[in-house]
Amino acid sequence: MPDLDYLRIIKWVLIVLLAGFIGQFGKSLAKHLMEKARLKRKGSPSADGEAPSVTVDGTIENLSESQEPLSAVLSPEEQAKRDKKLAKTLAKQKKKEAKVLKKQGDR
Repeated sequence: MPDLDYLRIIKWVLIVLLAGFIGQFGKSLAKHLMEKARLKRKGSPSADGEAPSVTVDGTIENLSESQEPLSAVLSPEEQAKRDKKLAKTLAKQKKKEAKVLKKQGDR
């Protein structure tokens, strides 16, 4: 084993580490770009990509001042559909909260 070239070994180890580094950050960048494209395609209502949250009384938060309320531009059928979806979302939130409270009570 006297023919071992340590500089060549170190060079290849650094190349492999650099390739892993580039691959990891390339993967992260690709995930970020895919998420932005998905939000853009979905038509996210907020500019920062954060989805609006629904409060307990049924109002929608995180609407910017430049946006008018959805009820002003929706037809009655679309309004009914949105109200039904909102009621379903609120029911899911209440169920989730009850589950958390029950879990805390069991401790």
